[in-house]
Amino acid sequence: MSTIKTTTLSTQGGSTVPMDTVVNGTAKAWVNFNGQGTVAIRRAFNVSSITDNGTGDYVINFTNAMVDGSYLVGGSAGGNQDTSRGFVGMMSVYTATAPTAAACRVAFGLGSNTVGNGQLYDSVYSYVAIFR
Repeated sequence: MSTIKTTTLSTQGGSTVPMDTVVNGTAKAWVNFNGQGTVAIRRAFNVSSITDNGTGDYVINFTNAMVDGSYLVGGSAGGNQDTSRGFVGMMSVYTATAPTAAACRVAFGLGSNTVGNGQLYDSVYSYVAIFR
C-alpha cells in the first residue's frame, strides 16, 4: 500500500481544501434507509447493514470499523404522512448500548410537542451520519 502525504488538496478549477478538513471534517459513514416493515437501505457510505431491533430501534453496522466508539452520531427521520402521530424527527444514540468501532445503536422517536414524545416510531425516511 502506498501513502500520499500532503497538506492541501486542490481541484482543477483551483479551489483548495486543507487535508485536515478532509480527514477530520467529513462523514465517516452515513445511511438513508426505510425503517418501516423490512428495513431497506436506499443509499449508504461505509454502512454494511442495519439490524432492526423493533419499533424505531436500529443498529447501524459499519463496512470498515471506526478506530473506537468515540464519534458523533446525528440523524433525523420523517415522511410518514401520519398526521395523527406528529412528525418523526428525534434521533438519539441508544443509551443502553455504547457505540463501538463496529456499530452504533440508534433510536427514532416522535417529535411533536403534543403527541407521543419519546415514543419510538418506524419512519419511512430515516437518516444517520457518523463523524469522527
